[in-house]
Amino acid sequence: MGVIIGLVVGYVLGTRAGDEGIDELKDAWATIRASEEARDIAGAGMSMARNLLGKGGAMLADRLVADG
Repeated sequence: MGVIIGLVVGYVLGTRAGDEGIDELKDAWATIRASEEARDIAGAGMSMARNLLGKGGAMLADRLVADG
C-alpha cells in the first residue's frame, strides 16, 4: 500500500515540478520497482492470479462434464 501511495504522491509532485520533477519521478519509480516490497506484492498478485485461474479452470471442467 505504501508503494501505491508513494507513486501517487510522486506523480502529483512530479507533474507540478515540470521536466525535472518527471525525471525524479522516473528515478523513484525505478527504485520502487526494484524494492523488496514491490517484488513481494507482484509475487502475491501472481500467486493469487494462478489460484483464481486454477479454480476457474476446474469449475469450467466440472460444468462441461456435468452438461455432458
